[in-house]
Amino acid sequence: MSTRVLATSVRAPYSNTDRHPGPRGACLCAGGSAIGAPQNISNHRERSAAMAEAFKVDAKDYDGPVLVTGAGGCIGSWALKLLTDAGVPAVAFDLTEDKSRPNLLLSPEALDTVTWRTGDIGDTETVAAVVRDEGIRAIVHLAALQVPFCIADPVAGAKVNVVGTVNVMEAARHAGLKRVAYASSVGIHGMGPEEHFLATLYGAYKLCDEMIAKVYLQDWKVPSVGIRPGVVYGVGRDQGMTSKTTVAILAAAAGKPYTVPFCGAVPYVHAGEAAAAFLKAVSKERDDAPVFDLNGIPSTVEAKLAIIEGLVPDAKVTCTGSPLPFPADLSDDPIRSYLGDYGTVSLEDGVKETLARFRALLADGKVSADGIA
Repeated sequence: MSTRVLATSVRAPYSNTDRHPGPRGACLCAGGSAIGAPQNISNHRERSAAMAEAFKVDAKDYDGPVLVTGAGGCIGSWALKLLTDAGVPAVAFDLTEDKSRPNLLLSPEALDTVTWRTGDIGDTETVAAVVRDEGIRAIVHLAALQVPFCIADPVAGAKVNVVGTVNVMEAARHAGLKRVAYASSVGIHGMGPEEHFLATLYGAYKLCDEMIAKVYLQDWKVPSVGIRPGVVYGVGRDQGMTSKTTVAILAAAAGKPYTVPFCGAVPYVHAGEAAAAFLKAVSKERDDAPVFDLNGIPSTVEAKLAIIEGLVPDAKVTCTGSPLPFPADLSDDPIRSYLGDYGTVSLEDGVKETLARFRALLADGKVSADGIA
């Protein structure tokens, strides 16, 4: 067993998944004309249907509305898509009414079925009121401020990442909820005394969250599941350093050159797979508080760029720089053993699906490549 701070459902409450704080994101806007004709649009629809089937949510597993905090982010948007596709009542909570990322994945009709609540995750009564007023039966807590924002304002970072998690746990406690999942981060692996990965305030906050969850189970019998996603990619991922391999797909779709600012090993997790894992975690009542890595597919930046070039032969996508400062070879066996099947997709199929979606979004004028440099 690795000496890293690993967690499984039966061992320590730590595990790796998202070591680098990859900020929540959405598909980085790229512009230019779409590459492909109607045949590509047809293929896009076929791949979208296949992807929806791969991460299908069973409505029978849920007994009421599911609250998704940070719903305007990348994983949050995919969670809304999977819930609405299944006909599960979804309640979104975010700081603003910005639905730009969900709009990339959901039809207007589907998005209209989502109850959208705005407010500060750091405000105790606001969070409690949403859970109470909306009759929430499960919570997927994704709201967070990522590494750059925590560096810029450590106090705000603590309020969102730590106090926000306490508020979610408190709301769950008073509502008697037994279905809570929250996003931790592989950033916690930089906090151990023997670790050689990057230490950050974000990682410290997330480690604190894991301890908070453990104590809520111990003192108040509030169960939860913590998940640390690896490098999430796909439509909706447009912020943070680790989003750059998704930007490369968008650049290829738009016919623009792009250089990913890092090379080497990466733990790739499709955004749909990450969302499906969080939803699977709240698909039944729990009685413990484990934390798991969600490593996804261990690969490299170079391998992903080769897949892109195979799909778009004239693509000009390269990489430069050092590897990301977190592990890329963690096992998903513990989380899959605990949760059961929540779907998966190969890196090749994930890139194909993302490319097809970007082409369709470019053709529809929903994204622009102007910001890609």
